[in-house]
Amino acid sequence: MTPEQSGGSDAWLSFAASDYDTARFLFENQRPRQLEIICYHCQQAAEKAIKALYVHYDLPGGIPRKHDLSFLLNQLRNKAEIPADIRQKADRLSAYGIVSRYPNEIEIREEHAEQALLCAEAIIQWVQLNMN
Repeated sequence: MTPEQSGGSDAWLSFAASDYDTARFLFENQRPRQLEIICYHCQQAAEKAIKALYVHYDLPGGIPRKHDLSFLLNQLRNKAEIPADIRQKADRLSAYGIVSRYPNEIEIREEHAEQALLCAEAIIQWVQLNMN
């Protein structure tokens, strides 16, 4: 069942948490680390969290089938105040949605994965605050 089929913003947050938990687990336990997969799961976690707000606000047109986090946030600008640091974190994570599709596009180092985890966590927390 897809998040849209399951119906609610809580389902989207649950999918986001699952991606984040996967990224965290891989970062802490996988040797050698597949940094691009960790970063990809962080991007996915943030994307699904942001899309939870689309469901929460019941936006006309539904959830866009886009993966650019900045685009997704921009569509929410009339519903939620989007702090500059959240926009920066979204910009940083968006590139990782491409990495799994086009390897060798960017070089990912361990510090990138650490930052991706922090960015995803911050975006999920920001979404949760906006859903309360």
